[in-house]
Amino acid sequence: MIRYHLQSIALVLRTSWGISRSATVVAFLEALGRVLQYLRPLFFGLIVAGLTTHELHLLVAGLTGFAFTESFGFVLGVCGVQARVGLNERIGHHFDSEVARISGTAPTLDHLQDPRYRDQMHALRERMGALGMAYNSLINAVNNLVAPVTTIIVAAGADLRLLLLLLIGAPASWWASCTMRWEQQAEDSSAAAGRRSKHFANLSVDPVAASELRIFGARGRLLRLLGQEADEWRKPFVRAEARGAAFSSVITLLYVVAAMAILVWMAHDALHGRVSPARFATGVLVVGQLRDVVGSLQSTVHFLGQTLRTVKRYRWLEEYGEHAAADHPGVAEAPAALRDGLTLEGVSFRYPGADREALHDVDLHLPAGEVVAVVGENGAGKSTLIGLLTGMYDVSGGRVLVDSTDLQELSLDDWRRHCAGAFQDHLKLELTAREAIGVGGLEDTAGRVARNERIETEPLAIPPDDRILRALDDAAASDVLAALPDGLDTHLGPSWPGGVDLSGGQWQRLAIGRAMVRQAPLLLVLDEPTSALDPATEHALFDRYAAAARETSRAGGVTLIVTHRFSTVASADRVVVLADGTVAEQGTHAELMAAGGHYAQLYGLQAAGYR
Repeated sequence: MIRYHLQSIALVLRTSWGISRSATVVAFLEALGRVLQYLRPLFFGLIVAGLTTHELHLLVAGLTGFAFTESFGFVLGVCGVQARVGLNERIGHHFDSEVARISGTAPTLDHLQDPRYRDQMHALRERMGALGMAYNSLINAVNNLVAPVTTIIVAAGADLRLLLLLLIGAPASWWASCTMRWEQQAEDSSAAAGRRSKHFANLSVDPVAASELRIFGARGRLLRLLGQEADEWRKPFVRAEARGAAFSSVITLLYVVAAMAILVWMAHDALHGRVSPARFATGVLVVGQLRDVVGSLQSTVHFLGQTLRTVKRYRWLEEYGEHAAADHPGVAEAPAALRDGLTLEGVSFRYPGADREALHDVDLHLPAGEVVAVVGENGAGKSTLIGLLTGMYDVSGGRVLVDSTDLQELSLDDWRRHCAGAFQDHLKLELTAREAIGVGGLEDTAGRVARNERIETEPLAIPPDDRILRALDDAAASDVLAALPDGLDTHLGPSWPGGVDLSGGQWQRLAIGRAMVRQAPLLLVLDEPTSALDPATEHALFDRYAAAARETSRAGGVTLIVTHRFSTVASADRVVVLADGTVAEQGTHAELMAAGGHYAQLYGLQAAGYR
């Protein structure tokens, strides 16, 4: 554990050094200033000695030393404080950026489905301020450590009895370590309740959720749940803080009693000539400083421990990201066109923490050039299938092949540059319409087919307007653009000044347009692409989607249409029926209807509902 803490301290120092070498060095001047300030009792004793013995050189030495410590120590302290304060924000920004980068650039989305990961991230975000103050905490620790050393030297020179007060520092430091352990336990045990309370708090201010809450009269219920979860979230911290405060009071009382006893003892000896007035005067000041020493030992252990605990969580995130990257070493390029298609061999998948598999033992071949419709009831595994084909999740068993190459051997970034999609839970980018749609074709726009490389210095450009307009036409969404007051320059989203709100169907059609910007993808996914549209509009739009699918097919790609509405799947080349996490049937619409199996039953039930 000590070695791990030292590695965490080294990480903080490396980070600060990389941000500003000069500020990192200057910040330590504060510790030197603190040493000078804690020499004041020594110089005060010299002043008293000079006055009582009428020795001018002692008086001059004491006054000079006192003035020097007050002035130069103050200057050093100010310089050090200014340096570390300037570093705080920059270090905090660095760690914030790194947390976002590690979480946002993970090869898959498995971590976002993992309750353990989400609890750890909640605990880390709750203490992100401690990361920004990490170097500040190290400087404070150094300051609080040089003070005891200086004070102990001065105290020993004045009277060895004063060192008895340091015995109180031992239980204080032990209790601080206990407090640190209790706080970590509180963070771990309260993370789930903290996430739930944050979820309820977000619902209470979300415009969409607010409508349903008012309709059902459920606002009071939500607020009660929020209060309950907030209480459960904070209870462990309250208990830990109460324990720490109680013991701190006991330590303070013990110190006051012990200090008074020692001062009375020294005063008695001073009156009988066994202790000089100078040593007694020094001792009086040292008693106050030793109290600061005991307190600083406690606070140093507490705050440095708190900081290192947060750094430990950050290092856990770093290691998580490194392991995730190591688990996806593939560097092979995706093919320019599919020859055979996409194949799942014995594929199983279980979400983290789930009791059962979402997919199990799936064998499925999606031939190149085909339009494949995937149907099934809720929970059948349709969206999970998409996640596996796009490499968003790692299979629990089996493998996914792109032609004859295991998807694990491909660069996932490169594979996704050859994918496009529109989803039921689509992204609502509150940017200009041009940006919200154009992000679907960034890789193609910059004149590069970026393979297995990270482009960080030169941002990718939005496609030209003619590409965007064509994509909107392919998505039958040109009328949505016509309704926008400033066309492609319209800022979307009512939460911004001048922003325009859209209906659910309009947002979805723009999302489909975004999927159409990328030209000739190897995998075009349309996951419930018309869920927010009425059946008549859906039927009118499907011809456009089918045309885009045929273009994908001509390029050797696979088009995957996931839908609950069976009326849109009849013209697909192949229909795959999922049930209970496995392939129940597959074939053309006519073949499946003639077989009279699960598909025919579902189709008949839905057709009857539209009569």
